[in-house]
Amino acid sequence: MIRKVLLLFPLLLAIACDKEDISSVQADSFIKFYNTRAVFTSADAKQTSNNGYAVLGTVETIASGTQICLLRTDEFGNSLDSAKFYGRSLNDRAYCLHVLPDGYAILGSSQNPQNSNLEVYFIRTNRSGDTLWTRTIGGPEDMEAYHFEMDTDGSFIMTGYAKRSGSVNDKQIWLFAIDSDGDNLWPSQRTYGGDRDEEGVHLQILDDGRIAITGNTRSYPLGTLNKHSYILITNNIGGLVSFLTIDSSADEDGTCIRELGDNNYLIIGTMRSNLTGQGSDIILRKISLSSYVLEILWSKWYGTSGDDMGTSIIVDGSNYILLGTTAASGGLSSISLIKTDPDGENPVYSSFGQGSQLTGTSFARTSDNGFIITGTNKHSDTHASVALIKTKPDATL
Repeated sequence: MIRKVLLLFPLLLAIACDKEDISSVQADSFIKFYNTRAVFTSADAKQTSNNGYAVLGTVETIASGTQICLLRTDEFGNSLDSAKFYGRSLNDRAYCLHVLPDGYAILGSSQNPQNSNLEVYFIRTNRSGDTLWTRTIGGPEDMEAYHFEMDTDGSFIMTGYAKRSGSVNDKQIWLFAIDSDGDNLWPSQRTYGGDRDEEGVHLQILDDGRIAITGNTRSYPLGTLNKHSYILITNNIGGLVSFLTIDSSADEDGTCIRELGDNNYLIIGTMRSNLTGQGSDIILRKISLSSYVLEILWSKWYGTSGDDMGTSIIVDGSNYILLGTTAASGGLSSISLIKTDPDGENPVYSSFGQGSQLTGTSFARTSDNGFIITGTNKHSDTHASVALIKTKPDATL
């Protein structure tokens, strides 16, 4: 366990209501909450070309179903117009968002009304969030994609899982690509894995067109009792190049992968039982690929006596910035940003939402070198709102 010093920036939360509009003097940092429905949970957020923000999440509707929801805001976090809702079955969920020059690309899932299978649901909109086209991708059993990236041609490459036909628990890592018009880029979907569960959670398209994926697997090493993170490298059309399971003594998920150059990669995730035997820890690993063999260079753990969960990572020059959630006793939780040196050492912590039930979902750099963070603030079992946090470059408000 890495010893740490906490630098806390408290988030003032109103449990019964959300913050009102923000003045222009707060443009460089703010906290904003959104309640388009009683339950609105965060998926992703990105800065737009006009320095505003696009916020993606899942809402529970009056009919007790779920829909995908997109909000557009100005640079202060104030909504520009009414929220946009998408879906076909009232069992639709949001996962990932990208801002394009002429609109938005949204990845989610939707239940097929005919056979009740979950399917990949991809939405392309204009700048106002109005739908241009949608694409559903399914199989004989449930299939979902959690993350996608765009290549240099504007095509969309996505990863998730696909259940085998007739299986109960057997998920395989799934990878597929569609072009900018929503048509198949590859002739067939790609799946990887063994005879137990695995999922693709995050991917990065590398400079040479190869694809790096991380997630979790229960198939490898053979005979394992735990879930393990992994790194999977494919060529530019999904052909397998290398696969390394990261063996550990406890359940572990990989949630984000980043290339560092010189065939080195970072993977952030969560180890479900930490070195003290209590709770869970954020785990960061540096991995090298040489002659088609993957090697773990180092592993670092960050956590408290409670549950700490790793979500995403940004490479900031020679430093690394990690997004996570720290859960304390009594159901309370807060968002953490952790800045480390190139060896994963000397962590500096910023914390948002102590004393609340705030969890972090995604973060990104903004044009002024600050951060935009999105998460979910749970007020009760029947009330949750999306939180949007804009920080200054030093991760303060």
